[in-house]
Amino acid sequence: MSTLKMDREVYAVVRKLEDELDEASAATSKPPRLLTVSFVYESIRRSNSSLARNKKKVLETSIEKVLDSRRAEAHADARVDMDDLIEAAEESKKTESSSRDASLLNRQIAKGWGFSTKMPKPQSPGSSAPPERAVSTPAEDAAGRPEDANGTKGASERQSNGEPRPKKRRWAKSDADRAPSTNVSIRDVAGVDDALNRLLHEVWFPLCAGEACEKMGYRFDNGVLLHGPSGCGKTTLAHAVAGSVGASFIPVSATSLISGTSGESEKNIRDVFSEAILIAPCLIFFDELDAIAGNRDSANKGMESRIVSELMAGMDRIKQQTTMGRNVVVLAATNRPEALDPSIRRRFGAEIDMGMPSEPAREQILRSLTRDLSLAPDVYFPALAKLTPGFVGSDLQHVVKAAVSESFRGSLDALLAHAAALAPPPPSAETTATTTPAQQSWLLLESHRRAPWSASHITHAQFLTAIARTQPASKREGFSTIPDTTWAHVGALGPVRRRLEMSIIGPIKNPDLFTKVGIAPAAGILLWGPPGCGKTLVAKAVANESKANFISIKGPELLNKYVGESERAVRQLFARAKGSAPCILFFDEMDALVPKRDDSLSDASARVVNTLLTELDGVGDRSGIYVIGATNRPDIIDEAIRRPGRLGTSIYVGLPSADDRVDILRTLYRNSIGKKGGESTVDLEVVARDRRCDGFSGADLGNLMQAAAQACLERAYLGLVAGQEEIMMEGVTIDPVITMEDWEAALKTTKPSVKDAEMYNEIQ
Repeated sequence: MSTLKMDREVYAVVRKLEDELDEASAATSKPPRLLTVSFVYESIRRSNSSLARNKKKVLETSIEKVLDSRRAEAHADARVDMDDLIEAAEESKKTESSSRDASLLNRQIAKGWGFSTKMPKPQSPGSSAPPERAVSTPAEDAAGRPEDANGTKGASERQSNGEPRPKKRRWAKSDADRAPSTNVSIRDVAGVDDALNRLLHEVWFPLCAGEACEKMGYRFDNGVLLHGPSGCGKTTLAHAVAGSVGASFIPVSATSLISGTSGESEKNIRDVFSEAILIAPCLIFFDELDAIAGNRDSANKGMESRIVSELMAGMDRIKQQTTMGRNVVVLAATNRPEALDPSIRRRFGAEIDMGMPSEPAREQILRSLTRDLSLAPDVYFPALAKLTPGFVGSDLQHVVKAAVSESFRGSLDALLAHAAALAPPPPSAETTATTTPAQQSWLLLESHRRAPWSASHITHAQFLTAIARTQPASKREGFSTIPDTTWAHVGALGPVRRRLEMSIIGPIKNPDLFTKVGIAPAAGILLWGPPGCGKTLVAKAVANESKANFISIKGPELLNKYVGESERAVRQLFARAKGSAPCILFFDEMDALVPKRDDSLSDASARVVNTLLTELDGVGDRSGIYVIGATNRPDIIDEAIRRPGRLGTSIYVGLPSADDRVDILRTLYRNSIGKKGGESTVDLEVVARDRRCDGFSGADLGNLMQAAAQACLERAYLGLVAGQEEIMMEGVTIDPVITMEDWEAALKTTKPSVKDAEMYNEIQ
């Protein structure tokens, strides 16, 4: 950087510091602080990246030269007689010419640096205040843009701290309208009553009761963090609360603060906080805060750390610079609170968790979304809410849109029929052969696009079709949903079912009834037994029956080769379950996750076991989280996992008896072949009680039925049984039916998969 350019930028920085010190002096009634070389140098290092790149000695020399020039200007101004100043001011008004510099040194500086000198304003006679310091500012054209020494407009545009940007007055009020939006109100928010009450408590009092705060002598510096799954209504809730409060509102998209110029992102953040302090009482809303306030330990660039530091400094400035009774509240939203830097998260005194909406909440959301729609009398919202587990507000909005589209399908079909009746002469046979039915429909609509639409109502059946067409975002993003497995898919296992209904299903569906007699929900349940006996199937049926969300974890999924990652995955899993409560965590193959801790176990595996034990202890809030573990090797699981308070309830799921095999085989046949309308010509009880089925698990019986179906297909289609090759001729229709001959073929090839059944009897 050239010496002249450096002097000009240092001069601008010194002038800015003088203005700041004068304002501070006026506010505190204390004499202004004198500028020193070290003070100016440290200010440049903090706020001006382009000047800070110069060598320290060269920069200090330039600072010293500018400070000497400013002191000379101040001495020259002080010697100017007051009468001469008044006379010079009157003469300048008459001649409408620019005033001259106060001293020869000032003129030399203005000539060399391209600045003109503005004479100080005259003081009234008898005033004790000292005359104002002569201020050297760039000349401005009619539009307010600065001119350089040669009169070229815009050539010397600079930021107030010396950066090469248009000069903007510090803390200038933005021209943007900061009135809260009137498009969203509290009436548009439903199903989040708890979050709404907490948010109004944290926001309404500091912004609307400023006089009471001033009388108490307390200055609020509240920070409120909204977090929850994507689409649960965090942004809508923030705008609705801002509209109800009525204070100034600054909505900020986190990504809009990022700039490619060095130092510009930090300045954007400073401007947001400065404007909020200026127009207080004010509510600032940062959407997607995790985009700019991530953990600094994992930051890839220095800019990311500087942005986090600037956010912390801005939140600290609120309490220091706001006047009593004019509070500023910072509201932020994120769906990844664990990704925030701990220092930023500490400054949010209140955290509000907006989890997955419950069944009553979903009913309220559906009623709110459809309050202005024309609905048929048969629409029953409680049933719709029961059919939408795992849906958040945005998913339910998609359901309503799909139902509206579905309501026009009848009109569309009628329009197509009307258009077909009035269709133009049919095209040639060649054109018709190459046109698909969908294209023909579009051609009909194109020729009759102005046909009138009939009035339509949304029916309950159309809502059901819309629900079937909508996939919840939580399922796409890896969150849990209620499985579609019911008790109808489970054969036998009557004792297991009764114990699970008393341990999990009852406390979820009827909590008051269990609370009256002092029964607390089971902290955790361990299902153990031979493989293939239905442990996973039972866990899914429990989740469906209780209408709780379901997260299934295979044991090795949580293990990671990097130190600390496995423990973090366990903590995030329980945090995710808390956001989806009521939720059932199902750990399959638990022996791989919590083996016995002994000298042969590695430190990493021991830390995972300790972390899981800590989460199961319920040190945090575990209300609404139910844990079910499954294993076929209970002898190698750590004993600490099975104590009361963790997985204290053990349920043995063993091999089915002969009666159980009959029930299981009938259930399997009904849920597969029976759904297609097929009826068994064979007594399944005879098959299930066959001595060759002794030792069969539920999975073995399913394999037996698949083998029988395969034998039926071979006999019917491949002609391998009776040599009927003629049935393979085109046009011949065959309806395969599983016969006793097919079951016999299956029994000959299917063997039991459980080889060590005696071991489980000994353990039991």
